[in-house]
Amino acid sequence: MNAPQVPAHLDYVFEMRVEFRPERCIFGPLPGGGHQGYTPCSGGTIYGPRLSGKVVPDSGADFAHVRGDGVVVVNSHYLLEADDGTKIYINNNGYLVPSKPGEGKLVHGVRQPAYFCFSPTFTVPEGPHDWMSRTLIVGVGHRRTDPDHSIFSYYALKSEID
Repeated sequence: MNAPQVPAHLDYVFEMRVEFRPERCIFGPLPGGGHQGYTPCSGGTIYGPRLSGKVVPDSGADFAHVRGDGVVVVNSHYLLEADDGTKIYINNNGYLVPSKPGEGKLVHGVRQPAYFCFSPTFTVPEGPHDWMSRTLIVGVGHRRTDPDHSIFSYYALKSEID
């Protein structure tokens, strides 16, 4: 087997804890099956080597489309604020695939999805964080309860020639 012509690796950039309000709106069924949902965020924290700050309270929500096959298409929008005051808009898009009954790892008593991955995009003003608007970033998530929140870990994709 040949080595890749352009090797790549992931660099950890930050982690985000997003806390959710108990109010939810789920409606459907939709044409072709599935449901649409809305879960507002109440705030959160950001910490890591490339970004630290907070999720601005009540600045966004998860807009989830639960397909007929049970896969959740994630589309979430939040406003972040870096420790230096910079405002950053994030749009997370990805998939959450539920674990089959009796399967899936337990984390803090919560059965984790079989797959919870996404690729966010960022709108960032010029300045110390504008690298986020020109870097491909991917993430993985964990669901938690008591209180209801998710932990997202983000990584920058880097080519070996960077």
